[in-house]
Amino acid sequence: MKEIKITERAHKEIKKLYGRHAVNTLKSDPELTVIFDNFAFDETLQATTGLVEEKTRVMCILASCIGCNALTEFRMYVDAALNVGVKPREVREIVYQAVPFLGFSKVLCFLLAMNEVFDDNDIRLPLDDQATTTEETRHEAGKEMIDALWGEGNCDNMYETSPKGQEHIVRYMQDYCFGQFYTRNGIDLQHRELITFCMLAALGGVDFRLRTHAIGCKNAKITKEEMVAAVTAMLPWIGFPRSLNALNIINDAYSEKLI
Repeated sequence: MKEIKITERAHKEIKKLYGRHAVNTLKSDPELTVIFDNFAFDETLQATTGLVEEKTRVMCILASCIGCNALTEFRMYVDAALNVGVKPREVREIVYQAVPFLGFSKVLCFLLAMNEVFDDNDIRLPLDDQATTTEETRHEAGKEMIDALWGEGNCDNMYETSPKGQEHIVRYMQDYCFGQFYTRNGIDLQHRELITFCMLAALGGVDFRLRTHAIGCKNAKITKEEMVAAVTAMLPWIGFPRSLNALNIINDAYSEKLI
């Protein structure tokens, strides 16, 4: 068998992330393992260290696993997130945030997998509620959230430009997506908007919405350098085409004035 040439940094990162649950595929696929591990756990880290916090980087990758429907990797990365200090409630909020954007039917298996990992780590379920709105308050809260991310009057403009007979979809976005999910505690607004961008980037095929959330990230005071670092962190998991597409959208969104 050829000498295994995983770098020291990659070894340390893998051990830190996965600990006793680290999956060793060297015996069956040593060549690919060396190539991927050195790229994902060394080379890309060289380009992101100092630009995003470790927890943020791991949360972005976790969100991308949901976006590209990578259930096996997601399950492993929940463990990794816990190992580097991401709190259970933060992990759960990433999964919850996926519901209005990816749909419940896609997210259900990730929710169940997350709870299984929590149970394996002796994390008591259910976790504490993080809702901050009620049926009565979510409508106005949703408007405030939309206007905070995309500018005063943006929510009203969504109704004005909606095709006739589709106004109820705008109301659902205001009440359900932004009034109930975006207003939750557990993670701050910057992280919530960033992980939404990461999910959509990994999902692919939703460029208009991805650009909208790139602008939302910009307006949430996330720098272009931080956005590029987030995409760089996701690249090994979502591939070059979707990563390059996300970078093009970031370059476009950050070339314009704040909206």
